[in-house]
Amino acid sequence: MEKLIKYVKETFDVDIETFLEILQTNPNARQNINGIMGEMLFKEYAESKGYEVLRIKEKPSGGYNAKSADARGDFYIRKKVTIKDEWFVVECKGVKSNAEKRANLTNKTSCLNILNKHSVERKKHVESIYKSGHRAYLRKKESWEGDTNKIFPKFSWNEKNPGSGIPDITGLWNTKKEIKDWLETFSNHSFTENAYWDLTAPVRLLQTHMPSSRIDPETKIKKTGPLVSEFNILSVDLFLKTGKHEFAFVNSADLNHQAESPNHLQQNYTIDILTAKDGFKRHNFIEPWYDDMEKCINETKPKPRKLDKSQLDLR
Repeated sequence: MEKLIKYVKETFDVDIETFLEILQTNPNARQNINGIMGEMLFKEYAESKGYEVLRIKEKPSGGYNAKSADARGDFYIRKKVTIKDEWFVVECKGVKSNAEKRANLTNKTSCLNILNKHSVERKKHVESIYKSGHRAYLRKKESWEGDTNKIFPKFSWNEKNPGSGIPDITGLWNTKKEIKDWLETFSNHSFTENAYWDLTAPVRLLQTHMPSSRIDPETKIKKTGPLVSEFNILSVDLFLKTGKHEFAFVNSADLNHQAESPNHLQQNYTIDILTAKDGFKRHNFIEPWYDDMEKCINETKPKPRKLDKSQLDLR
């Protein structure tokens, strides 16, 4: 504790109480610390699995756009037992802190509809999302090919888990009325933004957040979301919603692309929905998500990349 007090005073020139108040009242500051913590804990996790882990510069000389097009992640990793120049690029993210607000779960009716679509009517919802995405793709394909006389990239959504992801919570309720009756057992205060922040609300969304904009060099389409090619593996720290530093992993090539731009990943992916109904337990991940990185790599076989030493953070 003495070391922390001394560090805060020397670094920020405030006492520990002021520093604590800043953290408690500034979500962005907490988010930054959580992001750095997630990266550090991922490094420890990967090393415990027998991987060599090299940090990639966040902003090389020339800024973010100077990063290698296929190394826009946080780490290069490879098995320690190999000497081949074959590496995987890993991007580390946390879950979106305000996912519930953005999904309008502060409104009981919206909450009811979302839970119903992911449980009672999941099969119908999956079919609807897939068809809607495919129609949007075909419209863009026709337009783009008409303008360019080139071949548009293929549509490759997962039919069982389309779009930004439809977690499977079937079996928690049998009818929409059951969900409505369950939600009514909670006060309106349980659905406020603060309740979701404090994890006292009855629902938690485990959702990624990748807000950067990219221009696809193949199609020249600009979208908010990274390119599929930027990294091999996405690692998501679930701490903000589960209270534990546990990870979800996915091969970027297996994620559903944006409907109108097959080379762009989506900005958000919903990994799971936790509810008070079953004690906020994490459900089995559905394809393409894994809770074990080595299994993700062995089963999905991401394409290795050569190490670009100019991208390494050697501090």
